Formats: sequence, structure tokens, C-alpha cells
Amino acid sequence: MDLVRPQPHTPTLEKPAQPDRMLVRYGQYTDAGRKADNQDCLGVHIPEGDTMRMKGLVAAIADGVSAAEAGREAAEACVRGFVSDYYSTPDSWTVETSASRVLGALNRWLHGRGHQRHGDTSALVTTFSAVVIRNRIAYLFHIGDSRISLVRNGRLERLTRDHHAALGNQRFALARAMGVELNVEIDVHRVTLQSGDRLVMTTDGIHGVLDDKAMVRFGGDGDPAQAAESLGKAAYRRGSDDNLTALVLVVDELPREDLASHYERLTNLPFPPLLKPGHVLDGYRIIREIHASTRTQVYLAEPPGGGATVVLKTPSPNYVDDPAYIDRFLNEIWVSRRVNSPHVVQGLALPDDRQCLYALTEHVQGQTLREWMQDNPKPSLARVRDLVRQIALGLRALHRLEMVHQDLKPENIMVDQRGTARLIDLGSVRIRGVEQIAGPWANGAWAGTASYAAPECLNGEPGTPASDRYSLGVIAYEMLTGTLPRQTSDRPGRRRRPDYRSARDLNPGIPPWVDACLRKAVAERAANRYQALSEFLQDLEHPNPELMPSSSAPLIERVPSDTWCFVATLSILLNVVLLMILFQTWP
Repeated sequence: MDLVRPQPHTPTLEKPAQPDRMLVRYGQYTDAGRKADNQDCLGVHIPEGDTMRMKGLVAAIADGVSAAEAGREAAEACVRGFVSDYYSTPDSWTVETSASRVLGALNRWLHGRGHQRHGDTSALVTTFSAVVIRNRIAYLFHIGDSRISLVRNGRLERLTRDHHAALGNQRFALARAMGVELNVEIDVHRVTLQSGDRLVMTTDGIHGVLDDKAMVRFGGDGDPAQAAESLGKAAYRRGSDDNLTALVLVVDELPREDLASHYERLTNLPFPPLLKPGHVLDGYRIIREIHASTRTQVYLAEPPGGGATVVLKTPSPNYVDDPAYIDRFLNEIWVSRRVNSPHVVQGLALPDDRQCLYALTEHVQGQTLREWMQDNPKPSLARVRDLVRQIALGLRALHRLEMVHQDLKPENIMVDQRGTARLIDLGSVRIRGVEQIAGPWANGAWAGTASYAAPECLNGEPGTPASDRYSLGVIAYEMLTGTLPRQTSDRPGRRRRPDYRSARDLNPGIPPWVDACLRKAVAERAANRYQALSEFLQDLEHPNPELMPSSSAPLIERVPSDTWCFVATLSILLNVVLLMILFQTWP
């Protein structure tokens, strides 16, 4: 056995002068003030490492509505629940998706809990404002009349608006709050931060009596803990009769959008050399090469200590100095480890002390869908439906994590020995959550195969779940007909597509309603396609009368082509019979 040594590689870009990190200080103050009970709540969580990079830091503030029976409980539930549950959401989700879903669940809990315990759906009601700082962006989530303000260069800007309803005589009431209704509308906003910025979060006991100048005077300078306390005490001195809560975040350093620092992080591990049978890499013995291209090498390998064989994928040495390529390779590893579906290839844990950059996945024993199609040129409609449904389940697992495959084609689908379909080759997957923190080379552009691409992708737009559904429709069409619904060139400059060709012209055994389903699945405009995978699967298995041509359409469009052949043949036979009768009776 030959032990593999990594190829030495030194990044050619210079190291950044400053560390690529985020440094935020915070201070907080809360007091009951002139009230007997303090129904405000606040919280901050600053994680470390990858969690900080993927999810960012969270700060939240809430003001339990005093008119409700359990305002304090509602405020604490929102702050504690948001800070905890936000970090439990998938890393692939955008900040907006993660926060909105957590807040939606918390609101439903407050609404239901209030009715269950107090017999009143307004029992657990609170305002809520939160900031998530990730990379150089502050994501704001707000409902009610607590407030988030930005102090920059000595000037204050209100970033949220109070949700008030006028009652007359300069009296106001909350128009929106957590726990009031079953469904909640949250204000969502983004702010690009600068070093030196201050985010000042307050409840109305403070900003209700302090104007903008006073907010800057007491909270816009100095240590954040002292600033938060100064805001609370200043409001008390000015006669505030409400609870007093302030949270001040000071942005000292932000991660630099620096190619060198990110590139250095990506290239900590060198590329392995080309491997041959018998080579051993980190204990994995290479059995044979499965596939090789200009971009990757894929090997069948035996893990250390024996056991089930695995697939070991290495990056091509041709791209050793291409940070965008390395980023995509790492994304593929990341995706395969986070998608849990029997219809998506599963990534395996990598050794902590690995020498090189490579990926490990389970070994799917079977054939690609392309090979299956060549072996089964005329599959039954039932078998096609079964495979399409399995592929759809794999896509659904990606889409629920806000991921888009972007390169769905028969070559990227495996059919194992039991007939189970699995999505493979996740190198082109678009990850919405990661895009928010991607390097300067990541533009979210589509990177798939033109023959299976939706028209909008050929026009330069990034992939979406709608474009994945289009690709699935093309695959279903090809399994039933042996060709594509529209011919197109793989050359980017040639994007013209002929009109849809009826699948029944190529396979007369296809029912008209299935052809109508396929036509909708591969419609040119995304708005005209199926809006959900479930709708496509339903129409592929059950006739949808709404898709069939109306009776007002021309007869030639309503009658299948094979029926026209039968009618024409019958007409010719009848004409022959009539001619024979005519000749026999001619005098």
C-alpha cells in the first residue's frame, strides 16, 4: 500500500493586515422604575466559531403589555425562546427565514397558551424587537412599540416604527403585538453596519420621555453598560412612569470583505494528488476510480478498519488556485452532511486530522438514471411515476432547507439495486443562507446543464425551486419519450427554444392528460408551471380536467394523433367499399 502525501500549497495572496472577525460590545439595563413589577425582558447571545459566522449574534428586547394578565411571562417567553430557537434552525436558512419562523411559532404559542390558561387570547401579549448581526449586516425584527435606533457619527436614526393606533386626545394603543392574533405580521429590515455604529434598543418607558437629542446624549457615547444605565436613569429623572429597559450594542470591528482572508481559510488543507488503486489517504484505501473529469475525481474506497465501502471525492489539481471552485467544493461537503433524506446521497464525517481536502459520501450501489434509461427505453408509466416521486422527495428535502439543486439531470441521479432514486453531485447547490455571508466571488448564478435548465436560468438568473421543478418535468418527459421537450444548445449564447412538442407524438401510449401535465411542468414562464411538487405529482397520477383542452378548441387539437390515423384509415376503407358498390350498380 502506498501512503498518500498531500501536495504542498501556499496561498499566493497576501494575508490581511487585520483579523477577519466581528467584535461587538454590549451593555444592558432594566428596572421596574415607578411600577411595582418589571414586565420588560432583554437578552443577548454572542456565539463563537462557525456558529458566529453562520448565524451571527442575537440581541432581543420585549415589553410585556401591562393590561394583559401575564405580560412578564410573555416577554420572557419571547426573548428566551427567540434566542434559543433561532440557533436551532438550519444553517442553510436565511436569517429572515429563521427568525420569521421562530417568531411565528412563538406567537402561536402565546396565543394558544393565553387562551388555555386564562380563557383570554390577549392574556400573554408583548412587544418584541430583535437584532441579528451577521457579517456586516444587522437584520431587524420588530412588532409593537419597543424601539431600535442607530447612532452613527453623533446622529440618531430610528430604524423601527411604533405600531400605534390613535384613540383621540393624544392617546394611543398598540395596534400590533405578539400573542394578540393567531397570525402575526413582523416588520423585517436590513441595515449595513459600519465600525463605530451603536444600536440602541429601548422600551417605551425610556424613549417615551427622551427625545432624540437626549437619546444621543445619554446613550450615544462611552461604555455600553454605562450608556444603557444612563438612559434608564435619565428617563426616570424626567418622570417616566413605566418600566425602564435599554440595551446598547457597540460595533467595534466588522469582518472585512477580504478575498485574501477567506481564501486562506479555504486553502488550509492542500489538494491530494491523483490517486490509484492501493493508495491510502488518511486510512482510506483506494479500491478503484469510479469517475474522473476535469473538475473532480471520484474513487471507491475502503474505510479504516474495514466495513462498508465509501465514495471519496477529491478536487482537481487544475483548480488549486481557484477560490470560487474551492468554495463550491466545500459547500458540497456542507450540504451532504445537513440534508437528511433517503433520496439524497448522505455525506460522511471527515477525520479531524485529515491531511487533504476531500469529501466522503455513502456508496450507492446501482446505476445513474441515464444508464437506467438506456437499459429501459420504454418504461411503464407506473415506473416513471415512482421514480419521479422519489426524485421529488429528494428535491423537497433540499427546498425545505432553502437549497436549490441547480443541476438536476439523469447523470446526477442514482438508482440503487432496490430501485431507490437518490440525488448526487451537490456541487452546484445554491444555499440561500450561505449566500448572505459568501465571499466576493459568489454571485448565486446558475451553474447547471443547459438541456435541463429552465429558461430563466439560461437568461442568467440563479436557480430557484421553480427551476428545479422545471428540470424534474424535463426528466419525466425524457423517461417517457426518450428525448427532450425542447431542443437547446449547450452554448450559453444560444438560448432559443422551440415550442413544446407533444409527448404523444413520440409515445402515442401516453394518455392525453399526462401529456397536459408534462406541458405545464415545463412551461416557459415560471408562473405558468406547477407552484409545488405535490401538485405536479398529483396531476401525473390523476387526470386534471382543468389542463385538458376545452371543447371550443379546434377539433385537431382535441383529438389525439393516433385517433386521426384510425379515422383516416376507416375513411379510406369506406370510400373503397362505396366505389365497389358504385361500379357494381353502374348500368
